[in-house]
Amino acid sequence: MFSLFNKKDRSVKVKDIIWMNSTAKWQGVVDLWKKNENTVFIFWFDETLQQAQRIISGEITGNINLFTTKEIHYQFIENKSFVFTEHYPLKKKEQELFQSLHLEEVKVFSALDEPLFRKFGSDKIVRLMQQIGMKENESIEHNMITKAVQNVQEKIAKQVGFEQSAQSQDHWIEKNLSR
Repeated sequence: MFSLFNKKDRSVKVKDIIWMNSTAKWQGVVDLWKKNENTVFIFWFDETLQQAQRIISGEITGNINLFTTKEIHYQFIENKSFVFTEHYPLKKKEQELFQSLHLEEVKVFSALDEPLFRKFGSDKIVRLMQQIGMKENESIEHNMITKAVQNVQEKIAKQVGFEQSAQSQDHWIEKNLSR
């Protein structure tokens, strides 16, 4: 009948690309940049940006576009390839930023050894991936992975009363999640 009263899902589509560990993820960042030097890499946490700068500086001699979400604006990514290099623990906050940047689809690079995933038993997934013969430098990209990440974000949102900001994903989880 009428969809007059139905809420429209205005969510920006997220495409997750996940590696077994951070070393492989950072190599994925370097490889992507080598393919397309105009790629912009966006970070939710200052500590992740600093980590990327240390790792990438040894691998890349050119100028690489690295921004935190606090400093990113549409004109920095307009007509460019861009990648978020981690998830924010709360889906709602991610979606608000994606929508404010007028994005239709977002690519997110993650690693199963990141705090967000460790909190929810990613070590079991890593063992499974190893058992089926996946190599550490291979990434996974599937709608089921994205849905699993969103489920983790929803579980986290239910545990957070008043959000406290943090400099890293690990520190955010420590400050905001009840034990």
